[in-house]
Amino acid sequence: MTLDELMKEVDEQPERQRKEFKEIITLSTLGGDILPNMKEHLEKANTLREFLHYMYEDDNCRYEKAWALWVKMANLPWYERFVPEFVNEGVVIEHGGAVVECGESMILIPVRGIRGRDRTIDIYVYPDDGFNVDVAEYLGSISGKFTCYELPLEGTFDIYRAGKALVFERWAFDELGGRRERPSRKGACPCKV
Repeated sequence: MTLDELMKEVDEQPERQRKEFKEIITLSTLGGDILPNMKEHLEKANTLREFLHYMYEDDNCRYEKAWALWVKMANLPWYERFVPEFVNEGVVIEHGGAVVECGESMILIPVRGIRGRDRTIDIYVYPDDGFNVDVAEYLGSISGKFTCYELPLEGTFDIYRAGKALVFERWAFDELGGRRERPSRKGACPCKV
């Protein structure tokens, strides 16, 4: 498949999806050509969805924004594609959100997708730059000692929400005490380019 054939197929998609497909393809190109790490996927594919499937299956593409957008658009599983420090699955919530306890204070973090009798969420803790943050919705940061459903955490974390999951990403610090720059954001990610 060529990039022109891919774009033609994008233009033939239903209008409600066309914009998202165009954004994914735009994020997969540079200077009018497909990114080098995705060229093989395009050559193997016969359709738009095959190209996206090959990209999704390639761990070397999992830090790409296009990968994250396709994961969200197709509602594909992504948690197991990265290595968490800790996972707590099936946590039962009672207040419409996850409770984070900080001493005598409590923070309620709303979680989407809680319906009917299924009142469970999954909690993931990743190291700094341990997952593609573009698959999740950033909610804020927290620092200090706190617990989340008896999981003791200490340090500085970004908090994300993705479907029925709550994700904590631990910060790593540089020698000056500032947050270390993420390798995936400065072009040194494990992606093949």
